[in-house]
Amino acid sequence: MAVAPWYLYVCGVNHKSASQDEREKLQIGREELADCQVAFTEIPGVMESAIVSTCNRIEFYFVADRLDEPLDIVRAFYKRVRESDISPLTDSFYLLKDKKAARHLFQVAAGVDSMVVGESQILGQLKDAYSSACTVRTAGRILHRLFHQAFRVGKQVRTDTEMGKGACSVASAAVEFIASRLESLPRRNVLFIGASQMIALAASSMSRLEIGDFMFANRTQDKADGLAGRFGLRGHSLAELHALLEKADIVISCTASEEPVVGRSELESLTAKRDGSLMIIVDMAVPRDIEYDADNPLPHVEFLDLDRLKIFVEENRQYRNDAIPQAEQIVEQRLAEFMYWYSHAHQELANGMLDRSFEHMRRLELARLMKKLPIELREELDHASRHLVQKLLHVQNRVNETPEE
Repeated sequence: MAVAPWYLYVCGVNHKSASQDEREKLQIGREELADCQVAFTEIPGVMESAIVSTCNRIEFYFVADRLDEPLDIVRAFYKRVRESDISPLTDSFYLLKDKKAARHLFQVAAGVDSMVVGESQILGQLKDAYSSACTVRTAGRILHRLFHQAFRVGKQVRTDTEMGKGACSVASAAVEFIASRLESLPRRNVLFIGASQMIALAASSMSRLEIGDFMFANRTQDKADGLAGRFGLRGHSLAELHALLEKADIVISCTASEEPVVGRSELESLTAKRDGSLMIIVDMAVPRDIEYDADNPLPHVEFLDLDRLKIFVEENRQYRNDAIPQAEQIVEQRLAEFMYWYSHAHQELANGMLDRSFEHMRRLELARLMKKLPIELREELDHASRHLVQKLLHVQNRVNETPEE
């Protein structure tokens, strides 16, 4: 079998392989994604790349033309862009190759591999990652085909199965958690911090519950006003945050801040002023917006970050699992289609390399003989040798195997 000229890899961490603390150290923000795509593809051996970075996963999809340890490429990337050594975290990474890498992406697109089964947001996040890679031209022939097939998987699963009907995003899972605690809340005023899609989804879901007043705060007040306007309200800047926190019984936060938006001392001050009634805080941000120490909890505060949300989701996900077998069938069907194309793409490139190599050797060998032969035999020998090379390539095509899984 010819040596494969390149391999498709996915190397990354997710909610199953790494804690939130570990994922925070690896996180790539939306504003730096394009530059990171370019930096990753500039590493020797990388031919194509696309980076998927969400609250629950950081994954590098790439095509490499060498047999070195792929994780070394990811290490080199973080050394280059962050000047950090991620070696202590490498046990949390998973590495999948060729068919297994494609299957993984298709399962992610289908919502099967999400922290919340059937999560609706992930397909949009994959499209954002792919769009970013296209913009800076780090995606090529292989990743174009791979991601478009993944989008087909996601659409078909949500159209043909129950996976997309009543499916739960991380935000709506947080709302489920809050709904399960409403009886413990005499007051129910809600403060939303941030203006992200997660906050918009949470606010939409919360509006269906028996809730008190809504408040929206964001670093940029115009964005807070835009989100609050959907509910006939006005937004607030973070300068008003302390006063808003004093009125809130439920806090849902998801910003892109690199530093905590609410410090531990501020929380302690707030809880000391309350009358002993429960306060629920849901922090969906990476890194966390709320400085909270679970090992030293505050009285009458129930705190939920992504890791704790994962536990809640696991306890309540069974009824969403019925659609998984159908979704997996779609994944395998679309995977077979992709691998058929992928094996031929491999073979075409491998054959092209062999063809050039064989032709080079043929010319070298003939050069030694041509001057010694009569002119009438030279053309005949040239034709016969070309024919022999084509026969050898044909035999190679027949025995060539599909790229390994």
